[in-house]
Amino acid sequence: MNENFRPGAVAPPLSFDTVGGVRWSLHETRPATLDLIAVYRGFFCPYCKDFISKLASRLPAFAERGIAVTAVSMDDKDRAARASKEWSLGALPVGYGISAETARQWNVFLTTREQEGRKVTFCEPAVFFVTPSKHIFAIMLQSIPCGRPDLGNLLDGIDYLGKQGYPIRGAA
Repeated sequence: MNENFRPGAVAPPLSFDTVGGVRWSLHETRPATLDLIAVYRGFFCPYCKDFISKLASRLPAFAERGIAVTAVSMDDKDRAARASKEWSLGALPVGYGISAETARQWNVFLTTREQEGRKVTFCEPAVFFVTPSKHIFAIMLQSIPCGRPDLGNLLDGIDYLGKQGYPIRGAA
């Protein structure tokens, strides 16, 4: 675990290739308000399909709030492309191939298990909000596939936080 990873800290480096052929890099993004990075387990996960599909359907609502959204997993390019297509993710940038080392820098929980006849390590779900200055604003980590944040509630909360000028919390 990265003990320096907490709200208010500068986000560790994060970059990956996307299904669309673009190299995504956190330190090169320029969101108006925040970057939202959704880490998902992989194409095999029905809970991920549900959450990431709902996230993709809410892209316009996030964009209205100046939030740039991306999703990423440890899947390879082919599995990420299948997720993008079969989950109807449209314009949502879908990244792939993040390493276990990168996941650990971001304090993402990892699981290793037998899958399709081989040992596979994958990320457990996480959602991060990062400010334009690349400071961590919010962290939502999970060690199980279910129980993701409700996107309607999250959008309402973002509206409230924006109106209140809410500071970064959780750094004490």
